[in-house]
Amino acid sequence: MKKLFLSLLLALPCTLWAGVTTYTFTSVKWASRVDATVCDGKTDGWICDKEGADYNAGRTYADGSLNSAGVGIKTGSTGAGATSVLEFEQVRQVTINFCQNSSKGRGTINVQVGDNAPHTITVNKPATSGAGTLNRDSVITIATPETGKIRFWVDCTENAIYINTITIRSATGGSSVFTIDTYQLVNDLAQLEDSDQVVIGVHKQGVDYVMGYFDEYNSVNNIYAVKARYSADRSQVDADERAIYTLRIANLDGQTAYIFQDELRYEQAYLVASGGKTKNRLAVWTDVVDDAYGNYGFWDIRIADGGEAIITNLGSSLAKIIQYNGSNSPTLFACYQNRSQTPVCLYRRVQAIGDVPAIVAPFVNFGTTTAVTDQRTIQVNANRLTEDITATLVNGEVFSLSASTLDRDGDQLTISYNIAAAGHYTDTLVLRSGTVETRVTILLSRINPMTINEAVHQADYTTTYLGEVLVTKKYDNYIYIRDLTGSMLLFDRGDGQTGKRYGANVKAGDQLSGITGRFINYFGVPEITPTEQFNIGKNIAVQPELTDAAIDSADVCRYLYLDSVRVTGKTTLTYKDRAYAWDNRFNIGKPVENEWCAMEVIVSYDRDVLTLYPVRQELYPATGISLPDAAAPARVILRDAALIVITPQGEYTITGQKK
Repeated sequence: MKKLFLSLLLALPCTLWAGVTTYTFTSVKWASRVDATVCDGKTDGWICDKEGADYNAGRTYADGSLNSAGVGIKTGSTGAGATSVLEFEQVRQVTINFCQNSSKGRGTINVQVGDNAPHTITVNKPATSGAGTLNRDSVITIATPETGKIRFWVDCTENAIYINTITIRSATGGSSVFTIDTYQLVNDLAQLEDSDQVVIGVHKQGVDYVMGYFDEYNSVNNIYAVKARYSADRSQVDADERAIYTLRIANLDGQTAYIFQDELRYEQAYLVASGGKTKNRLAVWTDVVDDAYGNYGFWDIRIADGGEAIITNLGSSLAKIIQYNGSNSPTLFACYQNRSQTPVCLYRRVQAIGDVPAIVAPFVNFGTTTAVTDQRTIQVNANRLTEDITATLVNGEVFSLSASTLDRDGDQLTISYNIAAAGHYTDTLVLRSGTVETRVTILLSRINPMTINEAVHQADYTTTYLGEVLVTKKYDNYIYIRDLTGSMLLFDRGDGQTGKRYGANVKAGDQLSGITGRFINYFGVPEITPTEQFNIGKNIAVQPELTDAAIDSADVCRYLYLDSVRVTGKTTLTYKDRAYAWDNRFNIGKPVENEWCAMEVIVSYDRDVLTLYPVRQELYPATGISLPDAAAPARVILRDAALIVITPQGEYTITGQKK
């Protein structure tokens, strides 16, 4: 392939318009970042007037609250603060996010805009002991807007006060996401246009990668993953020139098809699936049609609920579907025959709106969930508005809003629901300021958690939500579970970003809930591969199920107690006069052969062969009972709930009757 590297990258305009600017401090010298961008202290950010005493990154609790974050000002460092590089026009509000010591911390926080009189916030000791470390906001509202650089400082009279963020509402100088080009999640094929610049991302919370460009040296057969920065709700991803493709919309045999062109790096190159019948290769090549692989540069795109993009090759390679492989080292994007890996999504470049009055808010999709109640907080962004924004719902029967009025420079809005009935629900959020209006779709698909019996009868690769289950046994990343309706396996691949297994600390007897994953019947074994962290509850005693029936495919994944088993070889045993394969997966040592015994087993399949995995072998005790025609000592075993006497001459009942 002929390479033509372009030195011209996408230029993102940096003009700042009306909006809300939040600076987060990152060091004692008041270094900061705004949104996801690190300020340089020259064109944006803060100039240190006096350093703080120390800095804490803090931690986030499960409920989303922040604890102990910020730059500390102690009594010895009182007066510490900084001055903004930028001048802000018509500042209407300044919000300080701060915390204190657990039960101490007093003083004042001072904010001054230009040459105007300073505004002060009085900080008292926490009303409740231990509550001081929780970060919270204190708001300064300026009745008559003020203009100038912003200076703040803290006078501490007891212990310490920590400043985490400063948020500024102003007419100019505020940073809005709509003053730069952004990459927004594609929720509908209708959003795609020919010549769109797109990024292929990962459709999984917490996996912060996007698909890079093809490099013969870095990724010979597939395409390497590039670290990315997503918004909290995954509706936006930052631009990265290493991951941008140009989308072409074409007609292929009367059907709409899509072509991904890598015109930023190569003279004429297109994304192709070139694995033939055996490989999962994904590459870039100079044409879209090939003698061996057919239409291997053409793709079908389908957008599922929540923005998952099923991107399927239209060529002749057996592996067709683009997915992210988090278990490979290094992680990569490749084509797969089935939807067995982590799904992807598409982001398209949306140009800045400049100086046009506008309200922009992301699509709200709760997705498919078992939660009876939940909420989503979105950022409503505004540009050049003169009136505050009203927020209403068209129906208002299922969803509710945290506020009916939002600030004219944009604000956060929380959408909630509380509904027990399963079903598909939708509503429309209407945001209006004067004559400017935007409408946002809200979607929810609420389902009831499945039983295991329901789960195992699904089609392969179906997203599955399980109810509460009990762990029966575990080895390595194989977790066997059951409920009142059946048994199955959790195959724990783990988190594709960190590599940590979701069930790393799981043990037999643990009660699990909130299991979400993809189902597959793998060579006879019904299993779910979890795609997110599940809950590990109380541990209880777990016993094998008792059975006196022969074992068949209906028993796969069950944890059973079997009477009258005899190990007949390294890989075979008998039970109920039938031979079964066995495998020492639980490492119980070398089982005793040719002796009648009881066994605890997990029933499984090993590549279509019904196989028992012994958990424990229990030998029956020998006995000295002699029978009339027995010339040697006998022993007694329990078989089918009855005592049987075994002698060299045959088997007898306990009363001496020959069987």
